[in-house]
Amino acid sequence: MSTLTKVLIVLLTVFSIFLCGIVVTYVANAENQRERADNLQRNIQSAKASQAAAVEEMETAKKAVEALKAELNAQITDLDAKNKELIAQMDDVKRQNTVLMAESQQQRASATMATELANKQTEMFKAAQTQLSSLQADQSNRGKELDETNQMLLERMAVIAQLEDKVKRLTEENQEVENRLNQYLQQYGRIAAKAPTTVAPRTAVRPASAAPAGQTRTIALNGQVTAVDMKNKLAEISIGAAAGVRQEMKFHITRGDRWVADMLILEVGPDKAVGIVDLTQQGMQPQAGDTVATNL
Repeated sequence: MSTLTKVLIVLLTVFSIFLCGIVVTYVANAENQRERADNLQRNIQSAKASQAAAVEEMETAKKAVEALKAELNAQITDLDAKNKELIAQMDDVKRQNTVLMAESQQQRASATMATELANKQTEMFKAAQTQLSSLQADQSNRGKELDETNQMLLERMAVIAQLEDKVKRLTEENQEVENRLNQYLQQYGRIAAKAPTTVAPRTAVRPASAAPAGQTRTIALNGQVTAVDMKNKLAEISIGAAAGVRQEMKFHITRGDRWVADMLILEVGPDKAVGIVDLTQQGMQPQAGDTVATNL
């Protein structure tokens, strides 16, 4: 075989193979195209069905929208009416609010005045309560002082009763001595001064200024303080009835050249007397050993 024949055979073989490939590719593409066409046809039918359903739904939605629009328009109309009614009510409320604000201001002014009045009344009540407390405290103090005074008077009355008994006993003893002295003097033709036979009755104590001025000035008596009871304001002196001391006599108590106190005689014994300390020099108190005298 010649070379040309061989070349032609080779070319024919290559062409056949190429042609076979093209045929196979065409057949494959044709099948694919048919399948695609079927798919497209089905998609088109499905799309048409979907379109029809969408159109129907759109019509239904339009009808629903129209109905909703009508309903909304009706609601808007009602809301407009209600809004107008609310505006009218709001105007009424504003007018009422204005009236209430004026009344509130008046009430605030009244409340302010009432508060000021209440504060004044509270201050007056506190002042009255303070004054009442002060009066109650003063009354309590006066009650205590009165109780102490009553107790002191009771103690003094007890002391005076004891002193009366003592004076009575001493007077009886003095009377017996005087009787013996009279009997003795009668033997020699002399008569002694008659001693008192009874105890002088206890009289009410008068202030020192009530004592007879003539007695304390005409009779000059001097003695000493023998005992002092400042708790009961009592003092005992060293002279008594034998020296001329009588009840309600006023004595002056001195210490050296200084006046200490005044003393008013309550009970008188033969050789001693007891009296109440009437006036006392400030800062000084009588004590045993002080001098007593009717005249300074």
